[in-house]
Amino acid sequence: MIRATIQRMITAAIAALHERGEFALPEAGLPLVEIERPQQAQHGDYATTIALKLARPPQSRAIAAQIAAYLNETAPLVPAYDLVEAVTTAGPGFINVRLKPEWLLRQARALIEAGPDVGAVDVGRGSSINLEFVSANPTGPVHIGNGRGGFIGDTLGNVLRAAGYAVTKEYYFNDAGAQIQKLGGSIEYYMRLALGQPATKPLGADGKEEGYFDSEGDPDDTFYQGVARLVLAETNQGAEVLDLPVDARTAVIGKRAAQHIIQNIRATMQRLNIQFDVWFNEASLVTTGEVLAGIETLRDGGYLFPQDGATWMETTRFGDDKDRVLIKSDGERTYAASDVAYIRNKLNRGFDRLIYVLGADHHGYVGRLKAMAQMFGYTADKAHVLIYQHVNLKVDGKSERMSKRRGNVITLDDLADLVGPDVMRFFYLMRSADTHLDFDLGLAMKQGEENPGLSVQYGHARVAGVLRKAVEAGFHPESEALSADLAVLTNDPPEQLAAELALIRELLKLEEIIERIALSLEPHHLTKYGMDVAAAFHVFYDRCPMLRAESAEVRNARFALTLAARTVLARVLTLLGMAAPDRMERATDTSE
Repeated sequence: MIRATIQRMITAAIAALHERGEFALPEAGLPLVEIERPQQAQHGDYATTIALKLARPPQSRAIAAQIAAYLNETAPLVPAYDLVEAVTTAGPGFINVRLKPEWLLRQARALIEAGPDVGAVDVGRGSSINLEFVSANPTGPVHIGNGRGGFIGDTLGNVLRAAGYAVTKEYYFNDAGAQIQKLGGSIEYYMRLALGQPATKPLGADGKEEGYFDSEGDPDDTFYQGVARLVLAETNQGAEVLDLPVDARTAVIGKRAAQHIIQNIRATMQRLNIQFDVWFNEASLVTTGEVLAGIETLRDGGYLFPQDGATWMETTRFGDDKDRVLIKSDGERTYAASDVAYIRNKLNRGFDRLIYVLGADHHGYVGRLKAMAQMFGYTADKAHVLIYQHVNLKVDGKSERMSKRRGNVITLDDLADLVGPDVMRFFYLMRSADTHLDFDLGLAMKQGEENPGLSVQYGHARVAGVLRKAVEAGFHPESEALSADLAVLTNDPPEQLAAELALIRELLKLEEIIERIALSLEPHHLTKYGMDVAAAFHVFYDRCPMLRAESAEVRNARFALTLAARTVLARVLTLLGMAAPDRMERATDTSE
């Protein structure tokens, strides 16, 4: 990475100056030399505050000047530092590094040659990650709320792989327990209705209807009725199940219904290009004995205790806000028992880190999962929980919270029908996971360039259109770009050179964006970056003619920048899980 080169350069300069006795280091040794981008572009390409860590003003200003002077003197003599044009200082001790324009422009060829792997870094060094996301219970279709985790998790997994991690994307089906019994009772109700038999909706202990039902009076809301028809078809019109004792009946029907809903969820994920490597069923933890094995492991470790006839986990010993019931007083196991077995299963698979992408109603899982990891002998940071906030649908300027109880839940498939999978992904990823998301339906349905969900795709399509027109004019941009000397562009008029340098600087940020997302687990930075690249290309193309360039050398150099932009935009779209189209309406204006 460019930033790593700058870091090594400054670290070496400090060491050399210290050896010469020009200033002393703190007793603890040299602090980490952090390299950042200046807040104002005119200050340079990179900056560091290391001088302020070594001393207080005004001495820090003097140290910064010493480091800058040393680098300006020695950098031209070291081939690895040939990228540096000048090192300057500012304020109480900021050190700013400006890169050579000719060096920056020449990096376009490296970007082109990197191809689909452009921007890859090795932050992870092969470390393995189990990334679990969505994991919606198979009791209904995935809706626009819990679907947010799908786009976050899938894109995060893509970027982590680009950052050198070995990632396993996993979906956990909670296909056992009370909710499956409730599902069975609901589907039985619709099965009997379809057969013309007397049917009543199941009631809970409070006498209220309990289960999963279609909205009454809505002819388009027939999801559970459709599942009921499928169960009828595979059970000899219910003859094989409807006469079973009530508990067995709802269990069997619930399991069959869950299997169909799982297939529905799989189809939705595939449609939206949300990819998984593993589909894990909770029920398998029971049949393989892993639930009992997990409980006994905790018992042997001394982490369980009896209270009020129940068995509890002492998770507060490891920072959880409260202890958790593992086995109720009636002997029934809680969901926590499956959680214990599941995290134990993951740990036994040898992952270096476990990442869970969960909804806002799962805050309690943070302390619980970290405590469980420690009970099994690992550190708390072995398990990381990424919480995403609620999604509201904004219609006609008004934001509406979706609610199953109010009958206004919208599924991911419903939304995909309206705006398309790619626009959905982009809109979901435009905001940080820890903020509420207002999905502006009106804006997402627009087909023009004002729709941010199409902005990066429009950018890629315009680049493709430029290259297509060049071929039609008899040029060979692919081969001509790779033989071009981009340093010729440093002779361009200031306005043109500024646009060319702004584009290549933006393209070279990709590796930093990938690193940032991998370390922060914040994939929303990728959408902003993609829009910035597209905007930089539009300015470059508007200011810097290619087919009418003043010379073949300049034309070919601009071809190289264009191909580099196409490579980076395609990579961004691929990481986002979106298509990289070569043609779109109003995106291929290539007039010069």
